[in-house]
Amino acid sequence: MGSVNWNVVFGPEGRALFASGLWITVQLAFFAIVFSTLIGSLIAVGRVSKSPALRPLRITLTALVEFIRNVPVLVQLAFWYFGVFGLSAVQWLVSPLTSLYSIEFIAGACALIVYRSAYIAEAIRSGLQSVPRGQYEAARASGLGYLTTMVRIILPQAYRMSLPALINHYVGVTKNTSIVLVIGVPDLVFQAYTLTSRTFEVFLVMGTAVATFVVLCTVVSSGFNALANYLDHRWGYVRHSNRPHSLKSWLEAWAA
Repeated sequence: MGSVNWNVVFGPEGRALFASGLWITVQLAFFAIVFSTLIGSLIAVGRVSKSPALRPLRITLTALVEFIRNVPVLVQLAFWYFGVFGLSAVQWLVSPLTSLYSIEFIAGACALIVYRSAYIAEAIRSGLQSVPRGQYEAARASGLGYLTTMVRIILPQAYRMSLPALINHYVGVTKNTSIVLVIGVPDLVFQAYTLTSRTFEVFLVMGTAVATFVVLCTVVSSGFNALANYLDHRWGYVRHSNRPHSLKSWLEAWAA
């Protein structure tokens, strides 16, 4: 271990590259989580609607979700960057944002948002279908409109029921941010490659990138698990554990 040159990672150049790359990765993950959840929620609500008038919308949304889920994320990234954002009209439309973010960043964020929103829509749709129908009927009988019922009664319960699956998707999209390096976004992995090409310390630099992703994904999952526990306590849901609470009780349970 004495031959490891830690200055490669913790020196001024290494710290600057990793810090800038991590900041880009965190922003991409944040935008992807927030906007994919919003879009996925809208898709899920549209797909569970029972109105005959909305049947064409349900068919369209179902086809859209299946299409997005069956196209690799790397292909979608190329489509957004070289296709959609290669159009001058689109570049003009997003020009107000280019003072903050590059076209590459915006295209990468759009690809991640659209790709993950299809999976999140399915998770939330499952949660919506798990809410007892009586909840909706009771809210409507109380005089609440459809939109108020969905926003204040149904969706909060659906989010809580879907949260375990959503956490997996949030961790997944955090890891998926690494693909944006192929279009030149200077994220964490891009900067790790840059530092590796300058120092040739592949194991040390990439090992640091791996450790950083482990910490980042752990923070994401732990944060949403804490949110789930908070909602459980606020809504009066108490988990009953069957695990023994002491060594004596554990031994008694094991002997039984």
